[in-house]
Amino acid sequence: MKTIKQSLCFLVCSVCCLYGLSARGQVTVSMRAGFNASKVVWKETRNGAAIKNKFNPGYQLGLLTHIPLSLNQHAITLQTGLQFSTKGYRQDYGDETRYGVLCVTPWYIELPLNLIYYLPGDIERFFIGAGGYFAWGVGGRWTQQYKSAWGWNTGAIEYTDLSNQDPDDDKFNYGRRADLGVNLLAGVNISPSIYMQLNGQVGLRNIAPLENKKLTSEEFRNMGLSFAVGYNFQ
Repeated sequence: MKTIKQSLCFLVCSVCCLYGLSARGQVTVSMRAGFNASKVVWKETRNGAAIKNKFNPGYQLGLLTHIPLSLNQHAITLQTGLQFSTKGYRQDYGDETRYGVLCVTPWYIELPLNLIYYLPGDIERFFIGAGGYFAWGVGGRWTQQYKSAWGWNTGAIEYTDLSNQDPDDDKFNYGRRADLGVNLLAGVNISPSIYMQLNGQVGLRNIAPLENKKLTSEEFRNMGLSFAVGYNFQ
C-alpha cells in the first residue's frame, strides 16, 4: 500500500509539471483510467513446452501528454506520460487433496511512447496508433485461493535473482524488474475533452528470473489488453 501511495504521488507531481507546459500551449495533458486483462507468454525453452495461464483482471491510472507533430499536414500526435498499471496472470493448480487458482498481480510504473494518427474527417474523431513502452516493477501481491476447501494464502511480489531468493518467506519472485514491449491502439474522441482508447500490449523482454545473474531455460513475457477513458485538460 505504501508503494501505491508513493507511485500515485509521483504521478500527481508529474501531471502538475506537464499541466504547466500545456498552459503555455506546448502540449495537451490528459488523465486516463481503465481496466486491464493481462497474462504471460510462458514456456520452457529446453522442451518447448508452454505453461498455461489465464487472463488476470486489473486496472490502470495515468497522466499523459499529447504533443502535436507535423507530417505532410496529417494530424499526428506523440502520446507519452506515466501510468500505474497492474499486470500478471491467473493459473489453475491442484494436488492430491485440493485445487484452486493462483492470482499473481505485479504493479508497474509505465512510460508509453506512441505515435497517434487521426483518421481524416470533419472532426477527426477516430484515431489509431502504435509505439512502445518501458515499465518498472514496483511491487505487487499474489493470492492463492482454494476451491475444494475453505481458505486462501497471500503475499507480496519481489523481483530478484533466484540465488538471492529467501526460500522461507512468502514472497513470489516475478522475475526481472524492467520490462519493455510494443503497443497497438485504437480510439475515439467522444468530445473535445473525453476520449476512449483500446490498447494491446506485447512484452519483448524475457523477464524470467535470473540465476546467478544468468538466463535460465525459462521464458516469461507480459502481454495484455486494456480499455481506458481519458479526460483532456483544456
